[in-house]
Amino acid sequence: MSSIYTKLTPTKRYLFGYSQLWQAPDHILLLISSQFAEDYKRFAFADIQSIVITESPSRVVAQIVMILTAVAWMCLFFVINIAFFKWTFLITGALALIWPVVDIARGPRCRCYLYTSVSKELLAPVSRMGIARRFLSTVRPQIESVQGVLSPEQLATTETPPWEPPPPELVGAPGYLPEFLFVVFLIDAALIWASLQFPKVQEIPGVLVNLLLAEMMLIVVALGRRRGRDPRVIIYIVIVLAIAGLGYDLVTVGRQMFGWYLTTVEKARRSDRSTTLIALFPSSGPRAMIAYSWRAAAGIFGLAAAFYERRKPAGKPAGKQ
Repeated sequence: MSSIYTKLTPTKRYLFGYSQLWQAPDHILLLISSQFAEDYKRFAFADIQSIVITESPSRVVAQIVMILTAVAWMCLFFVINIAFFKWTFLITGALALIWPVVDIARGPRCRCYLYTSVSKELLAPVSRMGIARRFLSTVRPQIESVQGVLSPEQLATTETPPWEPPPPELVGAPGYLPEFLFVVFLIDAALIWASLQFPKVQEIPGVLVNLLLAEMMLIVVALGRRRGRDPRVIIYIVIVLAIAGLGYDLVTVGRQMFGWYLTTVEKARRSDRSTTLIALFPSSGPRAMIAYSWRAAAGIFGLAAAFYERRKPAGKPAGKQ
């Protein structure tokens, strides 16, 4: 027996389930499935009061960060000499690159709510603007065929409630995560300089590795959490520029760690039990100087910009028209 339902949207998958929208002759069916149960919600075309679609904030900065990080990871292919590790970096980097590319190709994100007289329901499967346009083009004629369409004359005679200005927007003070990142830049600059001056102190590379990982995490979180909530601009330009320096340093550290690994293997082959010192940055050449110089510059300039932009007075609200 044929079903009365036709598929409205692609399946929206989660870690432990999925959701989907289906259309029947007189209603929309929202299916929410988990590993253990399925929930069905029906919305009759006659009961739908409105469908509101809101485009989500742009994710361009986060997408660029992910692409640059994946490309920097793939560039280690040209640093390593062992075939296994070369292809490991290349394949894992390519897999990581797929996600932001697919995210960009699918278009802007959005949220869709369906209102009835007694409920407000998030339609999770309508998660992209392209899906939203196709969804509206399908259900709008069905709703209008049941509820009818107001003519221009009826719209002209329809009374509208008196306009009231919206309440003032509550704008919280921006967080201090970027400032914390700039402080970490300064600490790492000092540690890189100290690792060159005191190469026999092996505690320094251990601390430095953790703080370099913290740098990457803080950059991603700071750029991801901004999303229009922090009006400051200069500090985020500094953070984006720091990504280039961080990618350059990742290549340097990768080469140093691989050289340390080869030296350790060679000593083990010769039954040499002496300790091999780890140096994340070479003592000769400009790479170490570049590493601590750009961090010092980014930390100082970033903190100064953060102090200036935090104290800068906000624009005056527009007066009544």
